[in-house]
Amino acid sequence: MAEHEKTKDALPQRPRGGHPGFVLCLDDAGHELLSKKVAEVNRRSENRPR
Repeated sequence: MAEHEKTKDALPQRPRGGHPGFVLCLDDAGHELLSKKVAEVNRRSENRPR
């Protein structure tokens, strides 16, 4: 191991799962609206010129 590697601190570990502190609670109507918005964004990104 090189000398400079010995002095480095370990990188912080990110907890598994979603972003900490972010909770999304949707009823059926909210879930449907979110699904439509995601589908629209996906369609736009597929048709985007590269």
